[in-house]
Amino acid sequence: MSLLEKIKKTMGELPEKPVFSFVGAGGKTTCVLKLADELAGLGMKVLVTTSTHIQHPFYLGRTGLLDADTKTIKEAGVPGKVVIAGRKLEQEKKIAGLLETQLEEVLESYDAVVIEADGAKRYPFKVPAEHEPVIYQITTHILIVESMQAFNRPLSEVCFRLEKAQEILNQADCREKLLTPEIVAKLLEKGYLEKLSGSLSSPKRKIGVIFNQQDSQTFEEKLSVPVIYEKKLKMPEKKEFFLIMLASGFSRRFGGNKLMYSMEKTPMYQILMEKLDWVRQHSEHVAGVCVVSQYERIQKSAEEYGFLAVDSPDSSQGISASIKKGIRAVHKENVKGECYCFVVADPPHLKQETILRLLEGFQRSEKGIGAVVWNGQIGNPVIFHEKYREELLALDGDTGGKRVLKRHLKDVYLCEAEEKTELKDYDYKPEEEAEK
Repeated sequence: MSLLEKIKKTMGELPEKPVFSFVGAGGKTTCVLKLADELAGLGMKVLVTTSTHIQHPFYLGRTGLLDADTKTIKEAGVPGKVVIAGRKLEQEKKIAGLLETQLEEVLESYDAVVIEADGAKRYPFKVPAEHEPVIYQITTHILIVESMQAFNRPLSEVCFRLEKAQEILNQADCREKLLTPEIVAKLLEKGYLEKLSGSLSSPKRKIGVIFNQQDSQTFEEKLSVPVIYEKKLKMPEKKEFFLIMLASGFSRRFGGNKLMYSMEKTPMYQILMEKLDWVRQHSEHVAGVCVVSQYERIQKSAEEYGFLAVDSPDSSQGISASIKKGIRAVHKENVKGECYCFVVADPPHLKQETILRLLEGFQRSEKGIGAVVWNGQIGNPVIFHEKYREELLALDGDTGGKRVLKRHLKDVYLCEAEEKTELKDYDYKPEEEAEK
C-alpha cells in the first residue's frame, strides 16, 4: 500500500487542494518526496517547498526553481510533475522555502502542495521547541514523522531537543533513559499533539503520525491521532543520465536525408539538438549528451553544442550498431545509476518539456526502463538503466531497444506525452504524407 493510500485510509479522503506539512524527524524529506511522487503519479500538479529549510534539490537528485518569481512558479505546474521551489541560501546544500504569501498566490496553479515544516539535524526522533514546527495556515494535513530506529536507545543518542524531552518527562537528567513505546507516546502527545490541537489548530486540519522503519507497534491505543507505519521508507536510487541522440539513418523512403530536411527553416537534426541542449541546462541529472551519426555535418554541429560526437561508419548494419556505439562512448566503469536515454532525431514535434518530464519521472521511479507513451502507444525517447547494458550490447541488425523493453514490461515507467504529434516521425516528406 502506498503512503498516499495509507493517509487516505487512516485520515479520510483528501480535499480538493490538499496541503501536507511534514514535521518531526527520521524520514521527513523522504516522506515529502514519496508522497509528492505518488500524487504526481495520479497526474496531479505537485509543488514541494519548506517553511524552514530543506536539502538543495541537487542533493536530492531533483531539479528545482530557486529564487523564481510567482509567474514562473505558476507556469512550471504540469500534470504528473513535481516542482521543488524555494530560495537560495549561503549554505549551498540547503534552501529556504517560499514565503507563505507567495505560496498562497501560486496555490491556484497546483493540485497539491507538500511542505517540509520542521528540522531535526538528522536525529531519528524529535521533541519540538516553543517556536516549532512552522505550520502555514493553508495546511490541511500535518504528519508527524518519527523513526523507530530510535527505539530502545538512550535519549541522548537519538533525540533532538533533549532539553524539551527532559521538561516533559519531568526529569533533571534523562540522557541515558531508553526510548520505549510509552515514552514515545508521552513525548509526542505533550510535545507535538497538544500544540497542534491547540495554538496551531485549525477546524478542518487533520493530524497523523508516521512511524518510519516500523510495521508492528500498537501505538493506536497510545496516541490520540491516526497512526501510519512505513516499514521500508527509503529514497529512490539517484540516477545519472546520458542523452544519446541516434542520427545515422539512411531515410530510404524519404527520398533524401530527412535529418537534413528543414522544418520551419531548421534542419530536423538541429531541432532535436536544440531541445537536448535545453534539457541539459534544466536537469541536474544529465551527465552528458552524445550524438551518434555517420554524417560529418551532424557530428560537427554536435561539437558546436558541446556534445560528444561519435562517428558511426557501420550504420548500414542497422540501428543496433548506433546503440552500441553510444553506450560504449559514454559508459563509465564502476558508476552506479548510469542510465542511457536514447532519442531518435526524426520526431520533430517531441517537446523538450516531455523529455524533461520523462527524466524526472524515471528518476523518482524504481523502474529500470522508461519511455514516452501516447494512448498506450510506446514511442521515443526510451531510457535504460545500466542493468540492461549487456542486453542492449547483444542487439544486432536493425533491432532497437524496444526489443529489450518488451522483454521487461513490468519494469517500465511510462511518461504520457501531451500531444499525439510528439510521437510522429516522418517516413515521407510532410507534403507527401499530406497527399497520402
